[in-house]
Amino acid sequence: MVGVDVNEAKVATMRRGELPEAQIVFIAVGTPPLPDGSPDLSRVRSAAEAIGGHLEKGFTVVINKSTVPVGSGDYAELRYG
Repeated sequence: MVGVDVNEAKVATMRRGELPEAQIVFIAVGTPPLPDGSPDLSRVRSAAEAIGGHLEKGFTVVINKSTVPVGSGDYAELRYG
């Protein structure tokens, strides 16, 4: 995980897997092709579930910056909801 903020304490917190007061979270993981040519979404699912499990109440934008099919962003929502 890469955390970026002007506050180094926040970055350290993010590296521990916590997302305090996160307003925007990007998912940018590889989606290599499976033998049948479809994308391997296991990394997207894993990242989204990890993010969803650490979101606090409030509003957080989760941006999926991977080459994935429509609807893949629902993984984080399902984990959080």
